[in-house]
Amino acid sequence: MHQKLGHSSNQAGSINADTLDRLLLATDNSIRGIRDRALLLVAYDTLCRRSELVSLQVKDVQINMKNSIETSSILLRKSKTDQDATGKWLYLSQKAHLALMDWMKELPEEREHLIVGINRGGKISQNCLGFGQVNRIYKRIARTTGLDESVIKGISGYSMRVGAAQDLLNSGASMPIIMQRGRWSKADTVMRYVEHSNC
Repeated sequence: MHQKLGHSSNQAGSINADTLDRLLLATDNSIRGIRDRALLLVAYDTLCRRSELVSLQVKDVQINMKNSIETSSILLRKSKTDQDATGKWLYLSQKAHLALMDWMKELPEEREHLIVGINRGGKISQNCLGFGQVNRIYKRIARTTGLDESVIKGISGYSMRVGAAQDLLNSGASMPIIMQRGRWSKADTVMRYVEHSNC
């Protein structure tokens, strides 16, 4: 929308694997810390947009077993590039899977959404997170790591998606693979993300 109107928009700063590790170390074993670890790792592995991340549902988590190693995948029911809601399976690393399983153990059975809020008293909310809350969670965790405030200022709800795309590019992944993983429809959009974001 900004581009169509001729307005400039601030490019999201990136949270790559190195920064992600720092954020994970800053989480504790409280209910909030367990939720935050699952959120960080699922967001990085799936390259989800904010809207996609908060829409994920508990019933759509599937456990997979291969070579005696347990992982999981999540069905993304609808995304920006899947308006017909045909759905796409998003696969998690074992590290993300373990964090997600720890979090799901804490979720009451009736909860529909996978990523939900937690109030000041440590009680799990019945509602999914709002778009803006994803951004605030990333920033809150980043501040506890001692990251420079100028870096924290650039963090947004898309920072994990940007950082994961940069890491894929740096690891030698082809543009079609990155586009498929991030559900991008245009290569120039991907390059704008990975070339101009702050690391």
